[in-house]
Amino acid sequence: MKKILFLLLFFSLSLTATPSPELLFQLNRSVVKVNVSNKEGNHGVGSGVVVKKDHIVTNCHVIADAQGINVNKYGKSYIPHAIIADWKNDVCILKFKYLELDPVKLSSNESLEYETKVFGKSYGGNTVKPHTSFGRVKGIHQLNDFKVIQSSAWFAMGASGGGLFNYKGELLAITTFKTAGNTAFYYSMPVEIVKKILADGKESSVTKQPELPFWDAPSKEQPYFMQVIGPIKTKSWGILKKITSEWIQELPKEIEAQYHHALALYQLGELVSAKNILKKVIKENNKHALAYLYLYKISIKENQKDDESYYKTRVLELDNSLIDQKNET
Repeated sequence: MKKILFLLLFFSLSLTATPSPELLFQLNRSVVKVNVSNKEGNHGVGSGVVVKKDHIVTNCHVIADAQGINVNKYGKSYIPHAIIADWKNDVCILKFKYLELDPVKLSSNESLEYETKVFGKSYGGNTVKPHTSFGRVKGIHQLNDFKVIQSSAWFAMGASGGGLFNYKGELLAITTFKTAGNTAFYYSMPVEIVKKILADGKESSVTKQPELPFWDAPSKEQPYFMQVIGPIKTKSWGILKKITSEWIQELPKEIEAQYHHALALYQLGELVSAKNILKKVIKENNKHALAYLYLYKISIKENQKDDESYYKTRVLELDNSLIDQKNET
C-alpha cells in the first residue's frame, strides 16, 4: 500500500515538474517581437509582453532613441501611438489601437521566495518563435521601492522586454539585463513597476532617452548588488569585503549584503566570522541555497560531520546543481 501511495505521489509530482505544454503555447500569443530602427537606419530587436488590452511592456533601452517601432505577431504589424516610460527603471509600455493579442495575468512579488521555479519567454537570439528557458529565483534585491529578481532562467540578446513567469503562467517580471561571461547573472524588473506605470503613467510620443537605466550607470553609481559582481568574477575578495562592509553599513538588514560579506570572509579564510553571518542569513531566509552551500563547505573544513550531513541535505533539497557529487569540495 505504501509503495502504491509513493508511486501515486511521484506521478503527481512529475505532472507539475514543469508547466503544461498547453500553458506554454498559450503564453506565446502574449509574447511579441519588438522591432526598432534609428535615424542612422540601423535596426534592432527586443521582446515585449501584452499586459493589458492594447498595452505591451518592454524595456526602455529596446526603444531608446528609436525613429520607428513596430510589433510583429502572426504576420501582422502593429505600430504604437504612444509610450509610457520609466527610464530609470528601464520599463516602458507601448500603447496601441486595436491590438488583437491577449494580455497575460499579472502576479505579485510580495511573497516571492528564493528557489521558486520560474521560466522566461522571449525572442532572445532573434528567434522566429518565443523560446522558453527554465530556472529558479536565486536572488531578490531591494531597489528603492521595488524588488529586482535574479534568476537562473537564462536569456540572450533580444530577450530584453520578455517575460519571467511563475508556473501558473502569471507574469512576475520583465527580463531586462544580464552580466557578461559564461557564468552570467540574469536580472528582471518586477511586475510592480508595470502596475505602477499602468496606474499613473504619463503618455508621451518621445523615445529620446533622458537618462541611463540604473544598471548601465558607472559602477560606483550602481546598486550594491551589482557592484559585487566584478570582484566575484575576478576573485578580488578584499575588494568584495570592502564593498559589502559599506553595503551593510548603509543597509544593515539587507540579506544579500550579509551573504556576500560572508562569502568574502570565507574566501579570505575568516571561517568563524563567515559561519556566524551565514547562520544569520539562513535564519532570515531558510531557502538561501548559497548560504547553506558555504556552511556545508565550512563544515567540511572544520570536520564537523553532523553539520556537513545536514547542510548537504539542505543544499540538495534546494538546488542539487550546486554540489558536484564527484568533486564536492
